[in-house]
Amino acid sequence: MLAFTHIPKTAGTTLNYILQKNFGSKLHAIIQRNGRRYSYQDLKNDQFLFRNAHCISGHVLKPFIDYKEFNGQLQWFTFFRDPINRYVSQYIHQQTSKNENYLMPIEKWGEKYQRSNWQTKWIAGEEDLLAAKQILTEKFVFVGITEKFDESINIMKDSFNLTLDITYNEPKMLVRNDKLKNDLLKERFDELQQFYKDQNNLDIQLYDHVVKNVFNQQQLKNKDNRPVIKLNKITESKNLLAYKIKRNLLYRPFVKII
Repeated sequence: MLAFTHIPKTAGTTLNYILQKNFGSKLHAIIQRNGRRYSYQDLKNDQFLFRNAHCISGHVLKPFIDYKEFNGQLQWFTFFRDPINRYVSQYIHQQTSKNENYLMPIEKWGEKYQRSNWQTKWIAGEEDLLAAKQILTEKFVFVGITEKFDESINIMKDSFNLTLDITYNEPKMLVRNDKLKNDLLKERFDELQQFYKDQNNLDIQLYDHVVKNVFNQQQLKNKDNRPVIKLNKITESKNLLAYKIKRNLLYRPFVKII
């Protein structure tokens, strides 16, 4: 079973759309339980509904968690993004949310909500660069790059030996406030550059490792030999509808009672 750990602000929304239209009700998109990480017991409980799932995905699905007898079944993949751009994107996302607790300068936001080295912590569970690299090496079948999204999707298809419709209509990265983005990444970039580097020092090293080593090796290994397909509109609509029905009418009530 494919296992997608969705790092925020790395084009995961677009990728999930691709997974939904291809896998339909065979996609297990995790519904979060009270803000906690997705545990072994959660996965075991969800097997009641998703025993034959082709793919499981979610923000709370973490590769450093021990899923016991499921470990050998999970074929991990994720996407990385340039750490400074991802960091700023997450800040903008929360600044434009309805939660007023996030309304503060980026320096205070980063310190208060511990957003440092987010991608490293996502993979390793802590700010441990060596552990993150080891987990990527030992567990991950595929690692994509947001800045090379289309190429990454093609490599992902080959890495898992899948025949997928990889077209999409939705944008890979939504910017909720272009003015704020311009301020943080252009007008005030020189002023904030050292702060960004301090907050993302391990992520910068991990991203560099992924781009230069992991991704390059995937490019050499996978030559995009899988056939290119395009689902007809009826099949695509059926899959999207089946996904929504199972998730909202079966899975969501199930989570509330378990």
